[in-house]
Amino acid sequence: MLVITTLLVGVQVGHTATSSNLSVTSTGTVLIAARNNTLTIEILNVGKYLKELDVALTIPPPLVLFGDNHWIRSTFSPRELIHVNLTVFAPSSAAGAASQGSIVATYKVGGETTPTTETHAISFLVRGWIDIRVYEITVDPNPVLPGQEITISGNILNRGVIPAMYANVTIDAGQTFAQGSVQPTYVGEIDPNAPAPFTLTALVDSTASDGTHQATISVFYVDDLQADHVMEIPISFIVVSKLSTTETARTSITSQLLSNQVLVLGFPVVVVLVIVGVYLRRRRKRTDST
Repeated sequence: MLVITTLLVGVQVGHTATSSNLSVTSTGTVLIAARNNTLTIEILNVGKYLKELDVALTIPPPLVLFGDNHWIRSTFSPRELIHVNLTVFAPSSAAGAASQGSIVATYKVGGETTPTTETHAISFLVRGWIDIRVYEITVDPNPVLPGQEITISGNILNRGVIPAMYANVTIDAGQTFAQGSVQPTYVGEIDPNAPAPFTLTALVDSTASDGTHQATISVFYVDDLQADHVMEIPISFIVVSKLSTTETARTSITSQLLSNQVLVLGFPVVVVLVIVGVYLRRRRKRTDST
């Protein structure tokens, strides 16, 4: 938990500066965008006996405070403490922004009649967040033959409030793929709520054994503080030494359809050639008769 001791901006009795009687400490001033955050404030009397203490907290927009921001004590003895927990909401539009509020305390020192005012600054930083999801992953072909190229496709969705930067995708499958055949795919910036498609290709090793093989898709990206992150998604696919009877039959049917299509397309040409031949033969006979 980050602890920030606020800076003393000014303490005044009328127009005369004096020493501070209050110590103000805050925690939870690093806020998460689009979420409710807990802000804790402690006000400690480190000076003299005080009367008619009036403390007010000001939160800068667009931050929103839930709860009371005003505390009054008729007396406030040395080492006495005011401890409050507040809820602060930071909109997503404030992600990455820093702002400053203030705590203003007015009181009378014991035995005096002139009010004293202390102002303490309290700074806020709003952090954005990234929530990566990978979906609609497809493997083609599946099953795949040893030595054949395989293509893995999918989509990346950022459900956060700030972009994921410098994103790239790769796949690691141990000994299944031929060495050097996998190349990372650079995706770039992944904006919130904007799906980013990706496609990876790799060559299945010619010595890969039959059966189900496991692989891991890794998505790398950088956040707004230049910190690296990685998300891993397991997938599986089947390697076979030869196509099954069903696959072979499917291939045969496809070949037959293609052959029939060629015949259908070629039939009109044959008909035209026959008609032209008959016409030329009749014309030649007429010429001979004359």
